[in-house]
Amino acid sequence: MASSTNSFDAVLQQAGSLAPQLCRDSRDDDEAQILEALLSEMRRWCAKNVDPAAIDERGALGRPMLDSIAKQGWFGLTVPEQFGGAGLSLKAAMRAVTELARFNGSLGTCVGLHSGLALYSLINLASPALQQRYLPDVAAGKRIAAFAATEPNAGSDIASMRTTLSERDGTLRLDGSKCYVTNGGLCSVLTVVARSPGLGGARAGHTVVIVDPSWKGVTRQREEKKLGLKGSSTITIDFDDVEIPADHVVGELSKGMDHAHASLTWGRTFMAAGCLGAARAAIDEAREHTAQRVQFGRPLSNFPLVRDQMAAAIADLYTIESVVRQVCTLFEMHHDDIGTHSAIAKIVSSEFCWNIVDRCLQLMGGLGFIEEAGQARRMRDMRVTRIFEGANDVLRMHIASSTLAWKPDRLREWPRLTPMIAPELASAASVFDELMTLLGEELIAIRKAHGFKLFDRQVLQHSMADAMMAVYSMVPVLLRANASGTEQERAIALLACSRLEDNARAALSKVHAGESADRAAWVATILG
Repeated sequence: MASSTNSFDAVLQQAGSLAPQLCRDSRDDDEAQILEALLSEMRRWCAKNVDPAAIDERGALGRPMLDSIAKQGWFGLTVPEQFGGAGLSLKAAMRAVTELARFNGSLGTCVGLHSGLALYSLINLASPALQQRYLPDVAAGKRIAAFAATEPNAGSDIASMRTTLSERDGTLRLDGSKCYVTNGGLCSVLTVVARSPGLGGARAGHTVVIVDPSWKGVTRQREEKKLGLKGSSTITIDFDDVEIPADHVVGELSKGMDHAHASLTWGRTFMAAGCLGAARAAIDEAREHTAQRVQFGRPLSNFPLVRDQMAAAIADLYTIESVVRQVCTLFEMHHDDIGTHSAIAKIVSSEFCWNIVDRCLQLMGGLGFIEEAGQARRMRDMRVTRIFEGANDVLRMHIASSTLAWKPDRLREWPRLTPMIAPELASAASVFDELMTLLGEELIAIRKAHGFKLFDRQVLQHSMADAMMAVYSMVPVLLRANASGTEQERAIALLACSRLEDNARAALSKVHAGESADRAAWVATILG
């Protein structure tokens, strides 16, 4: 997590250059034309070929679909052009995955995981020779990629992994097991993170290696039966004395934890894209239903409560999209220095999306609960987004830790947003500036009260992170609406900021109150 420059400084100091980029899905006009054609083709292809119910029923996307995707070139979204890929920016690739996820969560997960988390190391850390060996086949869809870090006793705590890379008789050997490997049953190139004590002269550490699952000693277990994303592949892969060529080490020996975090930072953005696509689809279906469904002599969409709830869903969608676009833009500016930003985007997108889907199912009434309507499947698919690529509760601890590294003098001198914002949005910008002051005061107070012991107060850290994320999310919402200039978008932004303000004030109230001794006593009595 980046802490040398706090997350608010990184955004507010670059507001002028960030704002225009928050209004677009691409890096520049040339890429915008490419993306427009790509999205049009995706919509046409998905409308014809994607049957979500059939995908769930067979428990797989199926080889014909994967071959067709490969033919379209969609496994090469992030692969550089010199290797035959599209070479899209993170923002444009994210938008493409959003479109696929709008049609089906399993499809979005397969392409998104492949394009993001699974390919980061090959694209950014591998040698030119290793890239030339694998990336042309990846771009052509001949190789699907996967990423393996999780183990039965090492989930969010990936430092506890036991899979080991060691040197024996002058050869690197990989032993261990990885579970919950997305795309594991489909992949033919696999990025593995393993502990590597002694390698590179380091007493401890981890190393990232590229593995071909067809190699001797690699065994794939059966497909897992899951609550949702039934069409995506999720398996355990075992490694028994697998010989790893020296040139298949990516990055530096024993620096693998840093490389894994960089991969996860990149990959979480694609996971957020999947959430965004699901939320858009849920809203589209709910709006269509409430416009057609007549009760008490008028369409549901005419009832004030329904209108209020639908507008709230649209505002939350705007928040997700704005936060994700901001992360993509910051990556283009600073590359790996987006750890905290990416974690916030992951939590905001997964939790807001869950709430949107839940609300849209409610608006569809009994029909929403029926399988054929699609909302039930979407809800099942979205549940895991709060777990994988970093469980949200654990990421909150990282975000809280990041805020504790901010310099005390900076906490008292936040840059103000109001002078940067048009009068039509000034009320929300003023609230943001007020909340920033309150956030800084609370951070100073709890650091003074608890010092390093704060790291043991996880309930308090949870509230700290919630406050920070809500206030943080107001920035891209306001910058984007300020740059767009449309009346409707300003209204959406004002509603979005009002909802974020409620979240921020509730969290700050908990931070100010501190941890309840009574509650701690109750917990101890209940659990022993």
